[in-house]
Amino acid sequence: MGEVVDGISLFRAEAIQISDAFPSLSFLEQDGKPIVAGELELIDAEGVKHGSYFIEIHAVEEYPYRFPFVFETGGRIPRNIDWHIFESDGHCCVKNQPEEILLCKAGITLQVFIEKEVKPYFFNQLFREKHGYFLQERSHGLLGELEFFFDLFKTKDLLRLYELISHVAKRIEPSRTENCFCGSKEKYRRCHREAYRTVIKFTDEELRYFIMQLVNSNIFKRLYPMQAMLASGVK
Repeated sequence: MGEVVDGISLFRAEAIQISDAFPSLSFLEQDGKPIVAGELELIDAEGVKHGSYFIEIHAVEEYPYRFPFVFETGGRIPRNIDWHIFESDGHCCVKNQPEEILLCKAGITLQVFIEKEVKPYFFNQLFREKHGYFLQERSHGLLGELEFFFDLFKTKDLLRLYELISHVAKRIEPSRTENCFCGSKEKYRRCHREAYRTVIKFTDEELRYFIMQLVNSNIFKRLYPMQAMLASGVK
């Protein structure tokens, strides 16, 4: 995580100016907290408007190193996990946790967040409304996190994934001409270098969390009970 900042104050300063970039969105104060609210217009690169959603974006203390909370306020999207809405408080699951953490490592801005994350999220919601399914959308929750690592390491073998992430967590990177740590006998630069250099951006605490999420999942415990038991003692 970057330097310590007052996330609420930073969000407020950016929210006050948000209508310059998005005229249909406005800055509000609610119970002393800054909010962006209004109609998010879904306009593509050619300037064609495909629809819109009424939304609110609420500041979080961790901003700009975590996403603000986004809410769909028009009642169009069912409030359940299947529609990528957290049932607990109704905020939108814009990205899975690993991707959000990586995107926020250097901090984000509110304008870029809306353009690069919020608008695509609602374009996907609009697609599902029209066609009945999401287009190239990750699953919600733990499965979505696993899909991120599946794609990164190019494997769906849970034990293999556990071993690879655990190796990266040791933070010992091979040289470009060494064989890859995965055991493929391919040169590291041609094999898992991109995956290693992506995963190494997580903190030790974040890596421990993802490893424990994996080994404590029901499917891992069912397939690899001994490894799950041993891994549960990892510090």
